[in-house]
Amino acid sequence: MDIREVDIDELVLDPNLNLRDKLDEFTVERYADVWDRMPPITVYEVDGELLIADGFHRHAAAVHLQKQTIKVDVVQGTLQEALDFVAGANLHHGLPLTRPERRRAVEVKLRIHYDWSDRRMSEELGVSRELVAKIRRQLEEGSQIPSDTGRVGSDGKTYPPSQPAREPQPRGKVIAPEERPMRDEPTRPSRPPFAVGDEGYTEAPFAPSAPRELVDARTAPPADLAGAPSIDEMLAVMTKQIMEVFNWTQADGFGEAYRIASANARGLFQTAALKLAARADQLRKGAT
Repeated sequence: MDIREVDIDELVLDPNLNLRDKLDEFTVERYADVWDRMPPITVYEVDGELLIADGFHRHAAAVHLQKQTIKVDVVQGTLQEALDFVAGANLHHGLPLTRPERRRAVEVKLRIHYDWSDRRMSEELGVSRELVAKIRRQLEEGSQIPSDTGRVGSDGKTYPPSQPAREPQPRGKVIAPEERPMRDEPTRPSRPPFAVGDEGYTEAPFAPSAPRELVDARTAPPADLAGAPSIDEMLAVMTKQIMEVFNWTQADGFGEAYRIASANARGLFQTAALKLAARADQLRKGAT
């Protein structure tokens, strides 16, 4: 294990690595209350960037507590290895995945291990074989994974496509969780395979105009106040921009669009809002 204490601002929240529909505020508050007992979050170092793979709620708790650094377990790897890890990260610890989040985990895992048998995949992720088979068919029909490959069973052997994997049956009766569709679960198109920077999708008609300038918060230098007309004028401009974002959230159709936006996009939005609130509180208390 490579445990480090790193600056929170060095961490990257890649939307592809967050399977959550949203951050759970109660979980964030609970983690903040027992912060000293929290284990390190897991990050993958990919091309010099530290990508959060497990610990989005702990990261949000650190932001809530206005922590400058956070303890991380650094794993050297690729984006695909990080995705593989993420798909099974919350099976045995942390806030359990919801039904739609489990479906998303199956989809991610199938894109990487499309040659695994349905039984092996279901055992790996703790879902029903029927769910795995259903999502596999959807990905194959969309030509997102091949359909004519062999299947690697739980026994490690590869079987031809026409021959089902003869895998050892578990002793006793093991029943995977039911995966009945939720009545209020929106229909979502399949994600494109591992598109870095994908910010999700929406089928709602809401589409506000984008800001004139978009700045990468990770690489943008601090604002140079030298020669600025006045801090009051700068605050007035910033206030106007913040209120524009706030007004977007109250526009007709935004609520419906938000509910079916990607989990990753919503998580990033909530994290940004928490950071802004925490920084505003720091400034109010006289922090530099």
